[in-house]
Amino acid sequence: MRKMIMLISIIFLFAGTLQASEKTLLFRFKGTGVDEELIDAVDQIFGSVLSQQGKYNTVSAVNVVGNVECYSLPCAVAYADEAGFTKAITGNLTRLGGKFIVNIQLIDVERDKIILGVDAVSETEEDLDIVLKRLAKSITAGKEMDETAEVGLVTESEAKQERRKSSYTSKGLRVGFMWPSADSFGKTSRLTALDFVFQHDMKDYFLSGRSGLKWGNHSAFNLTFLETKIGRYLSRSDFSPFISGGIGIQYNRFDSESGTGLSLCGGVGLAAFRTYDFQFRLDVDYFIVFTKVESDGNSGKEYPQGLIFTFCIKH
Repeated sequence: MRKMIMLISIIFLFAGTLQASEKTLLFRFKGTGVDEELIDAVDQIFGSVLSQQGKYNTVSAVNVVGNVECYSLPCAVAYADEAGFTKAITGNLTRLGGKFIVNIQLIDVERDKIILGVDAVSETEEDLDIVLKRLAKSITAGKEMDETAEVGLVTESEAKQERRKSSYTSKGLRVGFMWPSADSFGKTSRLTALDFVFQHDMKDYFLSGRSGLKWGNHSAFNLTFLETKIGRYLSRSDFSPFISGGIGIQYNRFDSESGTGLSLCGGVGLAAFRTYDFQFRLDVDYFIVFTKVESDGNSGKEYPQGLIFTFCIKH
């Protein structure tokens, strides 16, 4: 009796698996800038790997309706409906320079609509098989391409992207100049800047801390005890502009007068060689210190403020 129950369960399980595999008419890919042999190879590979996923059992349209050029929704629906299919797939393979762009649409024949469209870029012809497998997984799971990466299904270009450090910490020295504005440093027109910087980078953001000093004529002196900045990269490439803002504590002295206060800063910059073991940065910041330092040369009694231009090599 137990063996009979197990046998019946296996039969029902097998039948459910067969039922879940939906016959799908796969039309020949439309090719642009590629030869016929490559299109045939893409058709065969995609049809095979999609059927292996178990949800859609692909049947080549060449074997059902002949070698027709059918790339639009109305055409695919008409042929698939006449042949008795409830699902159909059309695709495009385009060569652009050295890259291959693959686009695939899953069509619901009964509802006369595209229910899923996925596309991908292969950097090389050798990566096309991996891209097609990923597209097949995306069609089966109803997910985007970037959600289907797994061991053995990562293209060469994605592998390069993964080698980019997702986060890392670096340190270095910033050197440059500060130009006070609004006569806020008395008669001093320029100060030399030297800062020690400690920074933690993520894919899109960074958090940095710096301490340093600036000096110039007329006894002008600025000491930054600590300044913390948060910034956002505007690109994930090796050369990326960024924006940033921060808060800190500064001590300022000129013409024998001094004061310490809270400072705010904001600015822009450029980071270069982000995927390397070192990074080159240019920073342009405007800062203001909320404590007035009075002196004979500072008749306006402005808050110390100015523009800072520095560059740094961090590692």
